[in-house]
Amino acid sequence: MKNKFYILFALGLLLSVSACRKTFPVDPYSDHKVTSMNDLIVSDDFTWKTTKDIAVIINLPTNSSFLLPVSINDESGSRTFFTGYPEKNSDKLKTKITIPSYITKLQLSFPEASGLEAITVGLTGNNLLYDLTSGQKSIAVPCDLSGFLTYSQGGWGSPAHGNNPGAVRDAYFTAVFPSGLDVGDPSNFTIHFSSAAAIEAFLPGGGPDNPLTQNLIDPANTNGIGNWAGQIVAATMNVGYDEAGYLGNGYTDLKNLKYIAGPFAGMTIEDVLIIANTALGGGSTSGYSYNQIGYAAEQINLAFDGYDHNYFTCSGSGGGGGGGNPNPVVQHEGTLAFEDLWPWKGDYDFNDLVVNYDFDITKNAQEIVEHVKATFTIYALGAYFHNGFGFTLPTVSSNDIVSATGSVLKANSVVTLAGNGLESAQPQATVIVSDDLFDVMPHPGGGIGVNTEIYAPYVDPVTIVINLEFAPGAITFSQLDIGSFNPFMFVDQTRGVEIHLPGYAPTALADQSLLGTGEDASAQGSTHYYKTHNNLPWAINIPEVFEYPIEKHDITTVYNHFAEWAESDGVLYPDWYKDLPGYRNNVSIYSHN
Repeated sequence: MKNKFYILFALGLLLSVSACRKTFPVDPYSDHKVTSMNDLIVSDDFTWKTTKDIAVIINLPTNSSFLLPVSINDESGSRTFFTGYPEKNSDKLKTKITIPSYITKLQLSFPEASGLEAITVGLTGNNLLYDLTSGQKSIAVPCDLSGFLTYSQGGWGSPAHGNNPGAVRDAYFTAVFPSGLDVGDPSNFTIHFSSAAAIEAFLPGGGPDNPLTQNLIDPANTNGIGNWAGQIVAATMNVGYDEAGYLGNGYTDLKNLKYIAGPFAGMTIEDVLIIANTALGGGSTSGYSYNQIGYAAEQINLAFDGYDHNYFTCSGSGGGGGGGNPNPVVQHEGTLAFEDLWPWKGDYDFNDLVVNYDFDITKNAQEIVEHVKATFTIYALGAYFHNGFGFTLPTVSSNDIVSATGSVLKANSVVTLAGNGLESAQPQATVIVSDDLFDVMPHPGGGIGVNTEIYAPYVDPVTIVINLEFAPGAITFSQLDIGSFNPFMFVDQTRGVEIHLPGYAPTALADQSLLGTGEDASAQGSTHYYKTHNNLPWAINIPEVFEYPIEKHDITTVYNHFAEWAESDGVLYPDWYKDLPGYRNNVSIYSHN
């Protein structure tokens, strides 16, 4: 009787577990054995992603006159996935972030001056929802920007009428600039404006930005100097008229305000105009681009011209309204691991290319992306082929990028770059990091490939840095959607033979005739790109540093829970790649002692 009771109890427990667990392609409780990737039974719609996209909606307090930056971190606060602001004229921070799939809670943190303590928030599905207006104490108001007034270069260049900016210009120019207005570098070249009429004739400016090559007196327009010259002149007018008491009634001089975000975060308007004038006059740019300098001057002009731009804070406050991160740089990082025999299967050791990526995304207080610094560190090349590597930003037009620098190409490259440094003939912004990885990380003379066999000579990892300068106002951080970036390898100097992550589309230069050949089951216009007929991939993306297998060691024999992860549609062991007890066979992982 007692044995019967235990049998019935065990059967009931088994049935209850079976009833509540997810139905997987392969029952994880079955005797199904996996000794290689080819044994996997993976559902057709499995994405192979180790990350998930999170929609963020945070209601922010409205009882503050300064801009409140918010940081979104992992639960421990050690890794930051986002730091930024609500988009223009909004009390809601709405954005999209990409985080490791295993994370179920996130931490919100705030500037010290806000008086708000860090909060841990559980995810609701793939959403991070929180209301900071409910039950929170009032936040500090360290900066009062009421009373300031600025005019755009178009305003300063307008014909005088009534009390418009042109009339203000004409009425007080001699009082503000008794010796005339000068911009540029006195040690090199300057522009001298002798009257208000000369300012009207000069503004607004346009055209490509260039430094002065001669002294100019009362030029009629900015031809040959560019839009940045007009922005710098208008900014100088705003600062001069403000300081003389003829523009606005801010509590301090306009020149003392500090930039909240971007490359000049934490610097005062006065400091930035010194840099701008030196660069305009043909002197040092202090490491900034003409585009960055021109945009910084434009921010001065637009800051208090009837818009709520939130470009600046008070000198006594940290950037972003006091404390916190003054320069909202978002990091997106991880490791890519490729097989390079597409459209045929490889040995699934995923070491034909192992490259770590780190995107540092700089944006302003309106969440407009200004600059992306993409750092790629090549760890292994487990192949004989002279492969190239690049990436596409699917949501960014090639025209949205002013310049892309840092690509490493051979003199007789199979790659052609456009004038802005992106790959030509690509509608989406496409960067070629290197056209021949063996050129940048040469074979050491022993072993297969580079850094895939423990007893072969070791080669130090090689780092390539790509800098992308975005056109002003081109795209917001949410629109950039950096989690969707599309990395790819092209094989053995044949540009059309591309290998992408599973489900990611080829670029415009891929040889479409190869799709669906060999063991590839790609179908144009579908989500089945770069998967085999039994849904296996040629590349994986891990959101952390990945300790990759040594040569000829199938990943399923190296990482003990990889198969369970894949066959459960990513539900089981979403952290399979971590160095946790029982997770991996260390003897099969490449290491350099």
